[in-house]
Amino acid sequence: MTANDERTYVLPSLLKLAYHACNKIQRQKYDELEVPDVDLQICCESLFQITKMNTESGGFDPLGDRRSIFDKVQTVAYNKSIDNICEKAAYHGHIDCLKFAHEIGVPWDSGKWNDSACTNAVISGNLDCLIYAHENGSPWSKDTWVYTVNLDCLTYLHENGCPWDEDTCATAAAIGNLDFLTYLHENGCPWDESTCTSAAIRGNLGCLQYLHENGCSWNVRTCSKSAKFGHLGCLRYAHENGCPWDERTCSDAARKGQIECLKYAHENGCPWDDVTTYEAWHHGREDCYDYALKNGLSKYREYNPVKAWSWRDNDDSF
Repeated sequence: MTANDERTYVLPSLLKLAYHACNKIQRQKYDELEVPDVDLQICCESLFQITKMNTESGGFDPLGDRRSIFDKVQTVAYNKSIDNICEKAAYHGHIDCLKFAHEIGVPWDSGKWNDSACTNAVISGNLDCLIYAHENGSPWSKDTWVYTVNLDCLTYLHENGCPWDEDTCATAAAIGNLDFLTYLHENGCPWDESTCTSAAIRGNLGCLQYLHENGCSWNVRTCSKSAKFGHLGCLRYAHENGCPWDERTCSDAARKGQIECLKYAHENGCPWDDVTTYEAWHHGREDCYDYALKNGLSKYREYNPVKAWSWRDNDDSF
């Protein structure tokens, strides 16, 4: 590929070049004026540095292969600021920097920096960067879904074959994005009990309702995690709609001091045992401990790793 081929890319604007050339005081003065903002990020600075080093190295050839520009400066670059420019550009949503970096030979993922350019594009929610990165060879994986912040990027990932699995729906449920969760389910993304558990952990009742109404399975962890993190609405919904619970619902509530969840569970027939008093005592949850004692559980007994119990000598202290 030579410099006069048909592939094009956009060089930094004259405004950005001029701003870059200013010192700190001059930039501050410019920023005080009612003029267009200059979004100068590390990706821009790195490209300026590469261009300068390429010129100063004595190897500049206006008719040469521009994809060698990045390689030519490696021997004279003494810091890591020029690494991962593609990823940084995608993160900041700088499509021009992304194209420029790729065209001068900056590799995708040239070192560990917050995953791939595709992943960083979905973090910034920049569809243009995502499309360009994917079409030009930046890798993605099922983990890319975790960082998606808008439906356009989500749709593009699906329509272009980004792999997904049960964790994808679980992530959508955890962040509480019902639009994402609906899209994923309606387009065939799998889910399982962990999806309901994720919704329960974060207290995302709307997602939990959607999951149950659309046939997603749940188990005792839905109730125990709802109780552990104090999400009474999720706990009530799960119980009233037939989700199973066991002793862990009460013990997890006691462990975290979630007295309202503990009361609800006990008053609605959830089984409990002495692990509840142990968790309340061990973690200093006095209100949960007192409630358990007043409602029939034994005083604290020291927990043994082999699950044997022995009475504590001083069980009146806290």
